[in-house]
Amino acid sequence: MSTPISLPRPLLAAFQRAYPELTPDVFVRAPGRVNLLGGHVDMHGGSVINIAINREIWLAAAYGSVDLVRLYASDLDATVMLSLRRLDERLDVVGDQLPHWALYPAGVAWTLQRRGLKINGINAAFLGNVAMQAGLSSSAAVEEAFAVAWQALEGWRLDPKDLAQIGTDAEREYLGVGIGIQDQFTCLFARSDCVLWLDCRHLEHRHIVLPPAVKVVVCDTNTRRELVGSGYSNRAKDAHAAAHTISLVDEGVKTLRDVTLEQLDEFQAVLSDNQYRRARHVITEIARVQRGVTVLEQGDFASFGALMNESYHSARNDYGSSSPALDAMWNAAVRHPACYGARYSGGGEAGVVVALVAADTVDDFVTSTANCYEQANGRAGALFIAEPSPGAGVFL
Repeated sequence: MSTPISLPRPLLAAFQRAYPELTPDVFVRAPGRVNLLGGHVDMHGGSVINIAINREIWLAAAYGSVDLVRLYASDLDATVMLSLRRLDERLDVVGDQLPHWALYPAGVAWTLQRRGLKINGINAAFLGNVAMQAGLSSSAAVEEAFAVAWQALEGWRLDPKDLAQIGTDAEREYLGVGIGIQDQFTCLFARSDCVLWLDCRHLEHRHIVLPPAVKVVVCDTNTRRELVGSGYSNRAKDAHAAAHTISLVDEGVKTLRDVTLEQLDEFQAVLSDNQYRRARHVITEIARVQRGVTVLEQGDFASFGALMNESYHSARNDYGSSSPALDAMWNAAVRHPACYGARYSGGGEAGVVVALVAADTVDDFVTSTANCYEQANGRAGALFIAEPSPGAGVFL
């Protein structure tokens, strides 16, 4: 069973440093997540299998003035003040460009305003142990922490699906990152000791208990990437372009979810090599998730692990988003006999590999994989057991 969650003492200390004259009115916790299966398919309306993890963003907030948002990012020891009337400008109160970390809460405020929801200024301090730019969805955790906090402070209530969409829209439209909804949805809808299956088109979802016989291990390569300005956007454009080309002939095609592998092969001659291969990954990955749900419900972890390995090869060879560090970590993980399978989580190029491991030898797996990765890559990794954790909410 999952370890009980408690309010971290450093959060209160951070809030008091930033706002010694105030007392928090609300505390919020929002977890990171890993993607067990379903890489790069959410933006095409496919399905994914995720868990929220026992790494989270914590936020303490107090009521503020009508217009002024004061933010303190404790992990960065950085502060910024911004006006709710100047969100379109992406500037702080003195006219300087907002730092990148502040764009996430600013984007949530901007999106809430566009939806006609009342928000006032707040005084917020936040911190966390979700590694940034690692494929653990730290940005979604920050977005949903602020969305939940504003909802609690203002008193209006949205369906959690709408809260997930607000975080997604903030990242898409305010920050310009072409993501799907899986990160924000998982952050809100996850449950302890369960994986979450999510249909990213219809937002149907269900929880599948992950028994104690297996553990999810996050294997961090300690390499990082930015989605903006990386190859992530180009690969996504290639996949969308393939769907668009096919849709010119077949009006029933809205995204690659609507395309069969046989249909894709018929269009190979009119697609670029990259468009064809990116699309092939998405189509085969959607099929892997469908199979993955069945075998996971049957408790067939060997078959699920094999699908994870197939996903890794497809993402590396067709989608083209692996890296030497991710390859080294994957090789280190799957060579251990306790590992059912592994793949990278997140946008690729850097970050983490996620492995499904037999629980009775998980400690040996962690030690062995860390040693093998360091020997092969010349860089120390960071591995931890990820306990499936509950979704975001106000901490009482």
